[in-house]
Amino acid sequence: MCLHKGIYPHKFSLFTTYCLIMVKHLFPYGATGYFSGLMLHYLQDDEKVRPLYKYPFNADAFEQAVTDVSNRNYNRTALVQILQKQYIGFTPTAATQKNITLFARQNTFAVVTGHQPCLFTGPLYFIYKIVSAINLAHTLNTLYPNNQFVPVYWMGADDHDFDEINHIQLFGKTLTWEQPLRTATGRIPTHTLAPLLTQLEALLGNSHNAQQLMQLFKTAYLEHPTLDQATRYLVNYLFGEYGLVVVNQDNTQLKSLFAPIMEQELTLAQSYQAVMQTNEYLKQHNYPTQAFARPLNLFYLTDEFRERIIFNEYNQLFSVNHTNLAFTLPQIQSLLQQHPERFSPNVILRPVYQQWVLPSVAYVGGGGELAYWLQLKGVFNLYGANYPILALRNSVLWIEEPVYRKMQQLGLLVQDVFTPTGKLTEQYIAKNSQNTLTLAPQTHQLNEIFDQIAQIAQTIDPTLQTTVMAEAAKATNSLQNLEAKLLRAEKRKFDTALQQLSNLMGKLFPDGNLQERTDNFIPYYLAHGNRFIPQLLDHLQPLDKQFCVLTPA
Repeated sequence: MCLHKGIYPHKFSLFTTYCLIMVKHLFPYGATGYFSGLMLHYLQDDEKVRPLYKYPFNADAFEQAVTDVSNRNYNRTALVQILQKQYIGFTPTAATQKNITLFARQNTFAVVTGHQPCLFTGPLYFIYKIVSAINLAHTLNTLYPNNQFVPVYWMGADDHDFDEINHIQLFGKTLTWEQPLRTATGRIPTHTLAPLLTQLEALLGNSHNAQQLMQLFKTAYLEHPTLDQATRYLVNYLFGEYGLVVVNQDNTQLKSLFAPIMEQELTLAQSYQAVMQTNEYLKQHNYPTQAFARPLNLFYLTDEFRERIIFNEYNQLFSVNHTNLAFTLPQIQSLLQQHPERFSPNVILRPVYQQWVLPSVAYVGGGGELAYWLQLKGVFNLYGANYPILALRNSVLWIEEPVYRKMQQLGLLVQDVFTPTGKLTEQYIAKNSQNTLTLAPQTHQLNEIFDQIAQIAQTIDPTLQTTVMAEAAKATNSLQNLEAKLLRAEKRKFDTALQQLSNLMGKLFPDGNLQERTDNFIPYYLAHGNRFIPQLLDHLQPLDKQFCVLTPA
């Protein structure tokens, strides 16, 4: 423990007094085994991937991105008014209020990350995305002082994938929010969360951090009627001090700005072909596709449902899937003008929507997200929207002190954590065993003997060589089987240590996944309270373009 102050002033006094210090270790993404070839090639600016994006992901590219966004017309006055209206009933920080008003200026640009509103913020990467966006904006404000860069959380509140966001993993249990509505997740009423909050409170205990966290959740979910409002309150509490601006895409005024693009989608339906052309390119270069495009990439949205809009060429009607609703072209055009909030872009058009209304120079996302953005450059070109710099968010493995001490006891180094558990087991036994566990010298000798026999067979009867080779293979296999039995026998002597090693890797990679995809931030907040997020802000820099492992000092 030592006196430490982060790069950001923080409203919590704990951070500016004595706090836990974590040490950052960086590893190439390719060394982790958790990132696709497409994403690794994108980060390397590989020539095969270059046709899929507009700018490389580096600090210098932002100069051109700023110029390009500056040359486009955004309704900044309307944007500021919409954002101010979205914050009515909340208490935005001075930093957030300032950043909202900055959007009225031509030299202000957004650094955006986006996600559905999640139960209790969902997986850790939700937190990491926002931290990455805040830090990237901070870095750009330093690099380009004549401009202003504002971090933005674009809330995908009109998405309807409730099963993706209605649960968290906590202390080996799955907490699930059960409720019947299947409309936009942001519109779901939060009063049905009361039983789950009671269950959560029993799990968290009575520590100071637990009480503080429960008060935050109760205020967010029981005093705000819908999930989008609860999420705005929660995110503002955690990140408002750093000027983060929350934008809810499920908004009539924002969608009215995007209505011309949605009308083109309805009348021309060209985005599908643009994506298909890119998908063919990806296929030719052996890259997978992440997002699925449809002939018409819009949903129809009400408080009861969100369903696909389908155009029937036979009767020339636009129907809403799983309903009796159907419209002629003039009818649906009129409906779009009068009620733009009833239309919701899918995964293909949502990025275009975001970029159409925000003067954004960068989108911060995970590997899977950026993979589908790489499918969309043709769609952006089609509709004349500005394609941003794609910034890979920071990925983090946070190693708590008890786990780190156990690593040290087992002789496990930080650089070993991405080694498969089976290989770590073999390395541990080889390092700690007093016995010889390899039969490599004997196998070499055996091969030499059979080589000599083969030479003898060649002089007597060349047809016998095949028989000699078959016997050599059998003998080699026998030695390999014996070697495996020796290793298994030796493993039994280290059962306790190897079980500890397996348990350790299970904590670092739950269910074989990255920690950030499974864990929620709650256990880390319980351990570190208001110091957790400042530590992340101090260490996570997207321009590092490497995987971050944080260990105790």
